[in-house]
Amino acid sequence: MGAVIRVPRFCGAQHRGERHAALDQPCCDALLLPRQGVGLSGFVLCDGAGGSTAVARSAAASARAGWQALQHLRREPRLGADPRLLEQFRNRLLRRRGHVPLLDHTLLACSWDRRRLLVLQVGDSTLLVRQGGQWHCPLPPAKGDYANQTTFLRRHTPIGSIQVWQAPATSVDAVLAFSDGLESAFLGPALPGHEQLEANAPLADLVIQEHRRRHGGRGYPAWLARSLADPGLAQLTDDDRTLVIARRRAPQPAPATRGPPGCWRPGPGVSRQPGRHTRRREVAAQR
Repeated sequence: MGAVIRVPRFCGAQHRGERHAALDQPCCDALLLPRQGVGLSGFVLCDGAGGSTAVARSAAASARAGWQALQHLRREPRLGADPRLLEQFRNRLLRRRGHVPLLDHTLLACSWDRRRLLVLQVGDSTLLVRQGGQWHCPLPPAKGDYANQTTFLRRHTPIGSIQVWQAPATSVDAVLAFSDGLESAFLGPALPGHEQLEANAPLADLVIQEHRRRHGGRGYPAWLARSLADPGLAQLTDDDRTLVIARRRAPQPAPATRGPPGCWRPGPGVSRQPGRHTRRREVAAQR
């Protein structure tokens, strides 16, 4: 009998944005990290637009329903070839939300099982994936004509606005997912001649190295939470901040140095613009 193959387990942390804290408003990033067996891990992140309790409650309801809907979708082998499956995912999520009013929020849903890593995205929460030792952003944040515009999950969200990315499970070394409050820390403009946004690989490696040093166990979520409250991040954004991480246990090359929690820096080519993600509006022409 062969050994049981374990998939990496996600962990995460959140920080209420300085703007919401100053107004005594709740954090409107809803994060679900379900406890699963050794063969399945994942998360759902819904970033609510605004700062009310109703928005936070709506995002949390969609995070719970999104995970249930994702369990049906991940069993489908023809996911990339049949857009009706995405329509079923959207409709199943909306049904499972119950009677909680649906307010504007984004969606980033991810499952990692023994077969594949599957990611669905609506809006501007996104992730970095490390494959073959290289970080990249497979699903760029959905933006409009302005940096604070994005697409929200709604009852009639076009199927074309639900972005999907998948990869064989064994091809992925690590995953770093984040709400748009961390976009300017982990992503920079595309390099000349390239279309993909540039990943802030040194920062991503730092987060992974600390996870490895602490074996992903006790103490790491607290370190992550302290890091999200770092003043360096507050200089980049006053938005709510959520970070989710998973990595394989296999040894990976480590950076030459390890910095303290207070070493957040903007992504390559990103200027410091406090509050750039505080307000968002829907993309006028949804894709």
